Amino acid sequence: MRIRGVIAVLTGMLTSAVLVVGGGGVAGAEPLADKSRDKVTDDGWQMRVTKTDENLDRYPNLASTLFSREGFVSLKAVADIDGDGTAPVNSGTLALGYQIGCQVDVTSGVAIGVAIGPNVTIGVTSGVGGSATISPTVYLKPGTITDIPFGTKPLAGRHGSISSDQVHIKIDGCMGPVSLRSYAQVTISTPTADNSLAVYGDPIYL
Repeated sequence: MRIRGVIAVLTGMLTSAVLVVGGGGVAGAEPLADKSRDKVTDDGWQMRVTKTDENLDRYPNLASTLFSREGFVSLKAVADIDGDGTAPVNSGTLALGYQIGCQVDVTSGVAIGVAIGPNVTIGVTSGVGGSATISPTVYLKPGTITDIPFGTKPLAGRHGSISSDQVHIKIDGCMGPVSLRSYAQVTISTPTADNSLAVYGDPIYL
């Protein structure tokens, strides 16, 4: 009876995977709502972080398998520091990326690849220095959520941004839904306090 139960569960999971793949066979763009959060620090600085210009383009995977997902995402993060704090801001950082989850791993490890295509731009407004990075490969286990950073920038002024356009996301070896949730985070440090503020996008499925 236990063997039959296991077979029934696996059959149901495989059927769900077929339905997910079948439903996502047509490419389509999905613009997502902007998100923003504000916070006043203990030493009087007003922080704001915004996630904007997010878009997901779903595409049928090139391998034409049940266990692969493919798409292109665009995302922008903006940080603003306003007010007149009682202590100077010594440093600040802006970051953006995605949290990606797979329901069932059907291999020894689900490979999540993030590649930059020819149309990708990772830029900042004036006053932001450093370099943005794209995480190459991360391995997931069932039931976990993994952060995929798209970029990190030190803030040299009161305003800064990072934008990523048409970043290729590919997930292999995953049966069932693949979920994505974007994030943007700003941190600042003063002689009297350290503060961080994050905003998250609505969960979406690849």
